[in-house]
Amino acid sequence: MNITYGRAANEDVARIYQFCKQLIDDYENIENIDYDRVLGWVQKKIEHCISEYTVIYADGKKAGYYHFYKNEDAEFEIDDLYIFPEFQNRGIGSAVIRKCCSAVDEPVMLYVFIQNQRAISLYKRLGFEVVKTVNDSRFIMKRCCDGRKYYAAYDERYQTAHARGVSWLSDVSTPIVMEVIEKYNINHNHRLLDIGCGEGRDSGTVLEHGYRLMATDISTEAIRYCKKKMPQYESHFSVLDCLSETLNEQFDFIFGIAVVHMLVLDADRTGFYQFIYHHLKADGIALICTMGDGELETQSDISKAFTLQERDHESGKMRVAATSCRQVSFATFEKELKQNRLEIVEKGITSSPPDFNSLMYAVVKVITTG
Repeated sequence: MNITYGRAANEDVARIYQFCKQLIDDYENIENIDYDRVLGWVQKKIEHCISEYTVIYADGKKAGYYHFYKNEDAEFEIDDLYIFPEFQNRGIGSAVIRKCCSAVDEPVMLYVFIQNQRAISLYKRLGFEVVKTVNDSRFIMKRCCDGRKYYAAYDERYQTAHARGVSWLSDVSTPIVMEVIEKYNINHNHRLLDIGCGEGRDSGTVLEHGYRLMATDISTEAIRYCKKKMPQYESHFSVLDCLSETLNEQFDFIFGIAVVHMLVLDADRTGFYQFIYHHLKADGIALICTMGDGELETQSDISKAFTLQERDHESGKMRVAATSCRQVSFATFEKELKQNRLEIVEKGITSSPPDFNSLMYAVVKVITTG
């Protein structure tokens, strides 16, 4: 099939409007909107921007429309993508989306109705992720320009710091790790797992105390650095993405320090908790620490991950990759744990200077009944 494109004209306004109206009728929570006002806004938007719309042709026949533009937030947006019924399920929509994404070196976003599961599935297959819910009826979905996982951006940050001969964070271990190990009688016969070991500041301390630890991180640079820094423990470090991989064993004690706050999307946070749930022994415990003061809720834009930014470092200013962050309240933190069948044994606020002034923590165990 030969797909070509042309500029829309005033004669196309009515059909694009009918498409938008049909979507609203099918998927919007009508009782929650001023229906006539919304339709009026849609009509004016299309009329005003019709010269920016593109007509899609399949083998010379008009097959649909789309509007790809930079919106008022300076983001590239795919809007009003409509493939005529007789041309659907022929890969035309996917071709248009790939064309838009390949045309720019920045993230691309779009709105989609939550109830339009068919469209959501298509966008996910093409690398889009849900980043926000709007008015309980629509998702904002975004696709990074190169499809990289936003939470892997620390790998590039580590590379930049290590190339300058410095570590990104300090080598001061998080006090609560050894405190929990001692308080809950974790012994040298137990099997321990560090999720997101980073540059090894906590795993190094645990290993020096003689514990049987597997230390993991999604960053290949972090693991390389740890092996070079601690050659005597080289076999204890390995690359692992806990959101997409599993291990063939369970552990007596799992700890993840300042990891879960790097996961912004609900699905990714659930994946983190589920990894702990499935890899923790029935009588084991896990320690989860996340940035936060127990009250503030905020999150970064994951589409900005990997963007270079200037940051202060003890060695001087450094241009490094932006990373992601989502801070939640204790109420949200506890709700997430409960939803993933993790029971809180102990919780509180701690710190790990000089890197983290305030960390929420929870010691948890798996819920095995009910």
